[in-house]
Amino acid sequence: MKTTVLFVGSSLLGPLKAAEDEINRLYRVGLRVAAHNFGAPLDEGEWAAVERDLAESEVVFVIHVTDGENAARLIPLLSRSETKERAVIVINCMPELMRRTRMGKLRFGGVEDEASDAVGSGAKSARASESRARKLVKGVGSWMGEQARARGKGSGSRHAQYQRLVERMPALLRFVPGAGRLRDVKNYLYLFCYFLQPTPDNIRSMLLHALKHYGGDTRLARVKIAMPEAVPSVGVYHPDAPSIFGTFEAYRRWYSRRASNRPKLDASNTVGLLLMRTNVVSGTRRHYDGLIRAVEREGLAVLPIISTFMDNREACEKFFVADSGDGPRESRVSQIVSLTGFSFVGGPAMNDSEAAVEFLKGLNVPLRSAVSLDVQTVEAWQDSRTGLNPVQAGMQVAIPEIDGATEPFVYGGMPAAGFEPVAIEERCSRVARRLRRWNRLQTAPRSELKIALVLFCFPPNKGNIGTAADLDVFPSLHEILKSLRADGYAVEVPAGADELRGLVLGGNSESFGAVANVAYRMNVEEYLRLCPYVSEIEKEWGSAPGRTNTFGRDLLIQGARLGNVFVAVQPTFGYEGDPMRLLMSHGGAPHHGFAALYTYLEKIFRADAVVHTGTHGALEFMPGKQVGLSGECWPDRLIGELPHVYLYSVNNPSEGSIARRRAYAGLVSYLTPPVEDAGLYRELASLKELLLAYRQAQDEREREQIFASIEESAEALHFAGR
Repeated sequence: MKTTVLFVGSSLLGPLKAAEDEINRLYRVGLRVAAHNFGAPLDEGEWAAVERDLAESEVVFVIHVTDGENAARLIPLLSRSETKERAVIVINCMPELMRRTRMGKLRFGGVEDEASDAVGSGAKSARASESRARKLVKGVGSWMGEQARARGKGSGSRHAQYQRLVERMPALLRFVPGAGRLRDVKNYLYLFCYFLQPTPDNIRSMLLHALKHYGGDTRLARVKIAMPEAVPSVGVYHPDAPSIFGTFEAYRRWYSRRASNRPKLDASNTVGLLLMRTNVVSGTRRHYDGLIRAVEREGLAVLPIISTFMDNREACEKFFVADSGDGPRESRVSQIVSLTGFSFVGGPAMNDSEAAVEFLKGLNVPLRSAVSLDVQTVEAWQDSRTGLNPVQAGMQVAIPEIDGATEPFVYGGMPAAGFEPVAIEERCSRVARRLRRWNRLQTAPRSELKIALVLFCFPPNKGNIGTAADLDVFPSLHEILKSLRADGYAVEVPAGADELRGLVLGGNSESFGAVANVAYRMNVEEYLRLCPYVSEIEKEWGSAPGRTNTFGRDLLIQGARLGNVFVAVQPTFGYEGDPMRLLMSHGGAPHHGFAALYTYLEKIFRADAVVHTGTHGALEFMPGKQVGLSGECWPDRLIGELPHVYLYSVNNPSEGSIARRRAYAGLVSYLTPPVEDAGLYRELASLKELLLAYRQAQDEREREQIFASIEESAEALHFAGR
């Protein structure tokens, strides 16, 4: 006996394999479950396996498949064997696939007509039951169709419909007749109920129900199958808790009873986590557990809530927002980290960014979006030069960015030899430490915070320091410094932009033959002790300190210290004739001077945040994966755990995306300068007037006089021919 399951995501594989083992243990039917993840395009070998498994299966499930490329290739395979006596059960897929549902006499696309044929003449109760059955089927089909098409902006109504289906369906099923043609309708609705609540027991019951009625094995004919078990549609989850909490107060009471050394559930110290409901209820949540524990190890409290994949607003409103009566909304969390992999409002098939932004602005806390590798394995990601595949990058990075999400860290995913997602411990620790650093920016007295303002220098000379695109850098820096001082930061503000420029570019620069003032000399021994990547850099650039930004055995950190603000000059790429060489190289590394600056900022100056000032620097173009970076990628290594803000020109979103994805930058856009015709000035304006007069003159003698004046003016302006 064999069943094939074609699905998308990471929550089903584990329960499916567990169900296979349990069914075989209890009933000894030799069941084989072939599972294929359709989250990304399949190669030819994978398609050959799919075709073979479809041909050998008595029951086929197709779940969550909305990708047009995979669906287009799957539909002919399903159509090819429609004459075979087997069940094809399609749930929550695009309409073209939904119409391939085949269960006994049930054929989607004609459910209502077939159902109506079964109504006995004059049987009033049968007609009433039939009406309820048709309404249920219509409701299910309408919800799935809307999910697949995702048209318009009615995400709130679709979410409400989903909630009603989850809550009401099991109770309503007892009113649906189980005889005649309606038997297949009722069976489909039961399977849908199990799907809506994908606990391990329900997934096992879903398989068993389909095999009992359509698998053709008499050993299962008398098996009694449990009714669908119910799990709250939203709630609070914690790996140490005995169950899911239905209210914030219940979770708060449990959380406060934990050991005294645990972090307190205080709004200023609490991180809100958005979890996929399917992963939590199916038990495939080890990646969530790893991140939750990592955050708590950093001294932060957690409020992990489960939500549906379509709309996070209801769960956030219920658990992240304190009841303040008629007053302004108060958040129970200091920042939100979405682990759902989808848009905040809209789920996998659409994005209602306007609704998301409106809700999040009212809550007024940062939104992060971390990435779980659901449609590629951890090993494939680690080995990939590009990092995330196009499906992952689009779904889990680009779409959440539209909602305003930042910091697209990979924190877990499916291992090649596993059946459920696991945490990547090193990445979870990095995420947690960055959350702690961001939290410090919110809670520490501003007079204690240290800020690094980093300037770009390319090509390397004094005239190019602070020459960002579309930004007058030193006057802008001076305004920033004044604003920081007004907000309570301990900063020394020069009298004006020219004095600031002199402090950065002048100072002791000539003594070291440097392009800017030398604020710190890092000797080689200190560099070797503080930078863990020196050995890799030496393979590319030779022994430390190298030749760039050095003086004898010292690495030079250039810039100016102004109290708790350090204005730093970012070193050059090192490949001045080919600045993209590092980004496109298979290996490569930044030079010692570049690594020394970021080592200094994090471990000696101890910056609380880094602000790259102007479009654009070199950090985000250092070697590594394109998106979904690992601990071996140089932008990730260099920025470390430092919160990162980037002042970026509004007219360059493409390279701004690189900074956001590869250097974890929160972008603050500035407008391009207003542009108008420059016109002519001084002698050029006079020459223009002479040329105009010459063209308009009618008298030949006058023209000769004007021509002589033109020649004289052109020669003075160096326009005259040689």
